[in-house]
Amino acid sequence: MKEAPKFGITLALYSSVACTLLALVNLVTAPLIAEAKNAETQAGLKIVFPGDQYVFEEVTGFANDPASSVKVERLFLAKAGGATDGVVVQATGPTYDRATILIGVDKNRKISAIQFTALSDTPGFGKRAEEPAFRDQFKGKSIDDPFVSKSDVTAISGASITSNGVSRILKYATGIAGEYLNK
Repeated sequence: MKEAPKFGITLALYSSVACTLLALVNLVTAPLIAEAKNAETQAGLKIVFPGDQYVFEEVTGFANDPASSVKVERLFLAKAGGATDGVVVQATGPTYDRATILIGVDKNRKISAIQFTALSDTPGFGKRAEEPAFRDQFKGKSIDDPFVSKSDVTAISGASITSNGVSRILKYATGIAGEYLNK
């Protein structure tokens, strides 16, 4: 019985050391992780608006619908020669699990391209949304289209939940892009 307090104190010391080390690792790696995510976003911006002429200016002050499960995280203006040629929206929402997508919308209200920056769906099924066969169907699509699977969106066979989720993310995000382009 006299050893119980000793074990408790030993466990508390080990826990304190482990927590301290974890905090230090987080302190060191957090800026590196943020830098890597920013580099990934910058590379994605160049994919949805290709060309060296574009400069991307981040916009703040846009509003998300609190009732929506889709959230626009970032919004960028794609500028060439000082003129705005379009908008890039980074949006996250539910698919079978979750997806984060960069969506380019040109000034003609058409999708220039989409790029997944994260997709945690099932390999072999939902992950097929990243493949060109699915992803490229959105190029040139008007943001005023309904974005409904099996109607104007060709769904992925065996992954209808992912297809519907991607469609919802795109519809919501392009709606915000369209509002911003109207300003």
